[in-house]
Amino acid sequence: MRLTLITAPANDPVDLASAKQHCRVDHDDDDVLIASLITAAAQYLDRPSGILGRAVMSQVWKLELPGWPENLALPVEPVASVVVTYTDANGAEQTLDASAYTLSAWPSYATEWRFVRDAVRPVLRDTLYPVKFTITAGYANAAAVPQPLKTAMLMLVAHWYRTRETERWSRKFGPVVKVDRMTRETIRNGKEKDAYA
Repeated sequence: MRLTLITAPANDPVDLASAKQHCRVDHDDDDVLIASLITAAAQYLDRPSGILGRAVMSQVWKLELPGWPENLALPVEPVASVVVTYTDANGAEQTLDASAYTLSAWPSYATEWRFVRDAVRPVLRDTLYPVKFTITAGYANAAAVPQPLKTAMLMLVAHWYRTRETERWSRKFGPVVKVDRMTRETIRNGKEKDAYA
C-alpha cells in the first residue's frame, strides 16, 4: 500500500487577520512570521501524520493497492469523494463504476469502502499497484471547519509566537495537551460528519 498527497490544501483554516487578533498584534512587522506559524499549526494538526490524523482543508490523496480489497478503511478523513481506477489485464487504465461499491461513514470511525454484494471484480494487470483510490478529503472552505479546530490552531500560533526559543515538549506540556484534547473531542462528538450531512 502506498499513500501519496496529490493536491495540498490551497488555503489555511484561519487567516492572518484572525491570528494577529488572537495574538494581540496590531502591527505588520511580524506578518511573515505569523503566516508561517499558521501554516505550521495547520500541518501539525492536519493530514494522516498530524496529531488530528485527518484532513482539515480540502486536499487530494492517492492510495495505491496491490489488489482488490474486500473492504477498506480509508486512511484520510473526512471523505468528500472517492474515484477508483485500475489497470486491467490488457494494461489499460479503467475507472471502476461507482455502482460497484459503497462508502459507509459514521462519526468517529474511518469511512469504509467495500464492493456491493455480487459485484464482479475486474481482472487486474500483474503490476505492483494496479488499484488506485483518488480520495478528496477535508472541508471545502474555512467557513466549514469546526470552530474548535480553528481555536486549536490559534492557540498554537499564539504560543509559538510568544515562545520562539527551543523548549522541551512532553505530554505534560500544557498548550499541546489542550490542543490535542480539543481536536480529539471535536472528532468524538461527530461535528465533522455533520458538516457533510
